[in-house]
Amino acid sequence: MFAFVSRTILATAFILVTLAGSTAFAQTPTAQQGKVKVEWLGHEFYRLTSPKGVVIITSPWLANPDGPVPLDDLARTDFILVPNAHTDDMGNPMEIAARSGATVITPAPLGRWLIGNGLKQEQFRRAGVGDQFVLKGITFKIAPSAHDNTLATGADGGPAASFFITFENGFTVFFNGHSTLIADLALYASLYQPDLAILGLAGDPPEFAQVARLLTTNNPKLRTVIPSHMRPGAPILVEGKRELDRLRLGGLMFVPELKKVYEY
Repeated sequence: MFAFVSRTILATAFILVTLAGSTAFAQTPTAQQGKVKVEWLGHEFYRLTSPKGVVIITSPWLANPDGPVPLDDLARTDFILVPNAHTDDMGNPMEIAARSGATVITPAPLGRWLIGNGLKQEQFRRAGVGDQFVLKGITFKIAPSAHDNTLATGADGGPAASFFITFENGFTVFFNGHSTLIADLALYASLYQPDLAILGLAGDPPEFAQVARLLTTNNPKLRTVIPSHMRPGAPILVEGKRELDRLRLGGLMFVPELKKVYEY
């Protein structure tokens, strides 16, 4: 009996040590995968760099009044996110794609319009609401956006888009372009668990705050909300913070400095 018990104890100990070792081994790559870099280049124009060096830019308005960016500075770009067809929300995706070879991710009608105006077919990836795909190790989930998407021709550009971007290390960024006050965001947040949200502040601070609130639904991971679609030092930033404070979310708000790189 003693020998049997001893063998059982030893076997149990071996299993526990093996499991502990397996867990530690599984966690090591995550710890070594590095951080996501976030840089605000003005207005809605952000550069996100993955731990493995994949570069994503959003609404790249090169001549925005607060952070004009030379085209050559974007030669290293992999993906361009275009949420809708408004000039400031779209920016200059064709010029940057031509210089960098980047793929433009945008709603289908807007993508076809870009192709008709010079974007190469192979550099377009449709962003249909509900789509999910993995490119270069980055997972893109396309979510809805309550915003107009009328093309320059006056034609309908399709449903505007917002984006959940999950990087190789599991860190997830939500970029909503301009406006996304949609109740479904609570479901999206509970599923995709964004850590950081870049939210259009524009002219509606209460909406900005409510979008942030929706993103906290069953999502304890959200720890940073960056206001977008505004100018540095604009009075509306104070209003946005006040609305977040009213919802007891003021601690989430962070206003970056232009062209300064932050790591998450």
